[in-house]
Amino acid sequence: MQWKRFLFTGLSSVFLFSICIGIFCANYGYSGVTGPTVVSDSEPIVSKILVDIQGLPIDDQTWTRMTKSLIFFQEGDRFSSDKLQASIEALKQCNRFEKIDVDSREEKEGITLLFRLVPFGLIKDIKIDGASPLFEREVLQVMTVYVGDAFVEEELSQQATLIANLFRKQGFVAPKINVTGTPDSEDGHFTIHVRIEKGPYYKLERLEILGNRAFSDTRLKVKMKTWRVSHLLRRAGRFIEEDLKNDIKKLKHYYWKKGFADAAVDYRLERYPERMGVSVFVTVTEDSLYKIELVGNERFWDRTLKKDLILFKDGNQQGMGLKKSIREMKRRYREAGYLEAKVKIEEKIDVDKKQSILRFQFVIDEGPCSIVDSIQITGNTAFDDKKLQKQMLTRIPGFLKKGVFVPETLGEDLDAIRFLYRKYGYLDAQVNKELTWSEDKTRVGIRVEIEEGVQTIVSSVKITGLSLLSEAEALKPITLQVGTPFRKYMVQSDENTLSAMIAEKGYPRVEVKGTFSISEDHKACVVYDIHEGAYVEMGEVYYKGNFRTKQKILENELTLKPGEPFSLRRMLQGQRSIRNLNILESVRFNTIGLMEKKDKVDLFVEMEEKKPYYLQAGGGYDSERGFFAHTRLGDHNLFGTNKDAWLAGEVSQIGYRNELGLSEPRLFGSRISTTSGAFLERREEFNQVFGTETYGASLGFSRRWLKLLNTDLNFRFERREQFAGGPEEAAIKQLDGVDEFDPRSILVTTPAISYDSRDSFIQPKKGIFSRFSVDISRGLSNELDDFLRYYFDFRYYWTPLDRLTFAWLGRVGHVDPYGSNEKVPEDQLFFLGGISDVRGFEENMLRFDAKRDPVGGRTAMVGSVEARIDLSHNVELAAFYDTGSVRDTFTEAGSDAFQDSVGLGLRYVTAVGPIGLLYGIKLDRKKEEKAGRFHFSIGYTF
Repeated sequence: MQWKRFLFTGLSSVFLFSICIGIFCANYGYSGVTGPTVVSDSEPIVSKILVDIQGLPIDDQTWTRMTKSLIFFQEGDRFSSDKLQASIEALKQCNRFEKIDVDSREEKEGITLLFRLVPFGLIKDIKIDGASPLFEREVLQVMTVYVGDAFVEEELSQQATLIANLFRKQGFVAPKINVTGTPDSEDGHFTIHVRIEKGPYYKLERLEILGNRAFSDTRLKVKMKTWRVSHLLRRAGRFIEEDLKNDIKKLKHYYWKKGFADAAVDYRLERYPERMGVSVFVTVTEDSLYKIELVGNERFWDRTLKKDLILFKDGNQQGMGLKKSIREMKRRYREAGYLEAKVKIEEKIDVDKKQSILRFQFVIDEGPCSIVDSIQITGNTAFDDKKLQKQMLTRIPGFLKKGVFVPETLGEDLDAIRFLYRKYGYLDAQVNKELTWSEDKTRVGIRVEIEEGVQTIVSSVKITGLSLLSEAEALKPITLQVGTPFRKYMVQSDENTLSAMIAEKGYPRVEVKGTFSISEDHKACVVYDIHEGAYVEMGEVYYKGNFRTKQKILENELTLKPGEPFSLRRMLQGQRSIRNLNILESVRFNTIGLMEKKDKVDLFVEMEEKKPYYLQAGGGYDSERGFFAHTRLGDHNLFGTNKDAWLAGEVSQIGYRNELGLSEPRLFGSRISTTSGAFLERREEFNQVFGTETYGASLGFSRRWLKLLNTDLNFRFERREQFAGGPEEAAIKQLDGVDEFDPRSILVTTPAISYDSRDSFIQPKKGIFSRFSVDISRGLSNELDDFLRYYFDFRYYWTPLDRLTFAWLGRVGHVDPYGSNEKVPEDQLFFLGGISDVRGFEENMLRFDAKRDPVGGRTAMVGSVEARIDLSHNVELAAFYDTGSVRDTFTEAGSDAFQDSVGLGLRYVTAVGPIGLLYGIKLDRKKEEKAGRFHFSIGYTF
């Protein structure tokens, strides 16, 4: 009995020692085992697993279920210290627990493991007081904690340090930052309060520039942000040394650009703490002015080669700028076929009274331009010459082809031909070249010699180790089918295809190994050996940080549901959908169980929500509306349902509009978005003799297809009343039978399709936008509004040069009455003229009658082309040509002919769009018309 007692005591000691080692590793961050777990039969049985989660405010069952899913034991398993360590690591990795303690109790049936856990409190809000003149967003960006993150009190002092450093960089001398966390008694989460006392800051008292002779102080100071912002009220002369450092870099580049390639710029500060002032002394060492002359260049213009003068971009430190410039010129010539081009520099020093001038001559010996005289392909039987030549960029001269010879390009061409042969199973194909030069090196004949070898064909494909699918199902998607050309590189591709297909069945650890053998008669036998691995299903999904957003909204984005076969592809799609939600600032995902080789994979989602409420207000002036002001108040995440609700209003010289709207991006969980609303509007446009008062409601459905294509279906009910404006109002209302001035009820259905490939909505540089819609209008109280309105809009943007963009516009609209109605109310007709279509004309005055009242028609056509030239400093020059025509009128006044205008303008491009002043000149104006008109616009008109 003594030896048994001794043995039992010894085993118990070993077991308790293992427990202590595991707890030690958990507390001090040891990451555990690198090899497979080995469980000895002598290890005790885990009889019970108890979970004690302390301090839970709500929902104890969810936390307990989540915790047990992260413990890699089940009751009845043998104990393993490796599994214990892996469980502790998983509990840490989920980032839900502040403290993790593990204890054990020995019983007759085995051992009981007790996990004592303390959850983190979460940060539910961060409130910042005193951030001005910075924005709250700037303060939040430097903090390492965020809304939805775990609250750790020890991190608060770090946040105070980070914020203090931010304000020091902004020029404040000794900012005081107080960061505290306040718990919420209802849910136990925390609100972080950041209180900022910025304190005094240094002011720029003096800025002196020394050593500058080529440029005046004023010219240099204007280029310095440090000097410019010292005059702004918001900055109040606040000195920021980081801005000064950037200014010094700009000045150096400015000097280099102007020819002072050896120029150096430095600065010195003098601070006066007693009055919080600072003086800046900028020292400029201009050195010599470089004058560059190009000699011998006939192929390229001077301005083209001067783009390769690196010394005027990066300076000429230790002569490297000149060396790089020579290298760039040689590269340009070589790519143009001048293989023997030489560039050398001759230097001459010219000293005058003011400064020394270094004159450099870049003497260029272009040499002969090598032109491809002929391309001959021999030895090819599998492919004709035409197919092989399509693989080559090297061509003989022809239409839009210069036919220059570049050895590097020919090398790439030969590689492309080799790849073509391998693609079709010619594994041993050899492709070589032979060049024949003319005596003067201006002509080269290319002979491509091909030894095709024998084509290797796949004779059999076998799959072993597969039980989830039939062999026929598995063979269907692979590329190397029986009878197809054999390609070695496609074996790995087919491995990936089979792996992905099997993984989608819930076997993410599948391993596929492809092997092949080639017989003497060039027949390839391919075998794919599959090890399916263990079945894995999707576990639970746990969300953190969605204080406002309902969990159901997030669950709708994940198509992979708990209990389904685990699919990495579907999980990634769901993660992408959650990230795309406009209500979230950031999202982080963590999967536990996949790397740990569990049979379930749990997903942990941490998110930071955007602030839902917003208030926008603005105002200004443009030619279409006159003076205007607008405001919008909304909630991006109404009741946590990912719906956007807003109340908006605008008032201008032509009327007002109020609207209430609600937008749902995922109707019933689908990809269809809806927008509904109610509106009230009064509008009397410039130069019109009538106006309209309208109120009603709208409902729209939208679906995006293939990223660039969008379809819409909109319904609108409106109660419309047209009124006459001006001195004729009373007379017109007294006329009998003028039905269009009676109140009308109208139902409009509008299907539409649009395509948008523009690179930017605010400032497009390239791409196409087109839209076609049809208004199906039905008058509910009369037949005046029974018509079909077709509308087509096409825009094209092209940027051939960095600073030059061309924009084209074409618009066509047509109203077609149906039924017994032949007349269309005046407020439903098309009017042209003004900033939105044909500039140079007054608003709506492209066509008018003898009284100079605008005339509308059932058909309108507009075309425009505009050149937008970037003048730098966010200033853009616009040159345009517009043309338009109003036709199918109910009066003979005016003409159906197109009327044209040209013009120029300047725009200042802001972050939210350009502000422009343009002047249009009529090309075929009538005697009584003005020559042109100024237009003021906010944003692009197209």
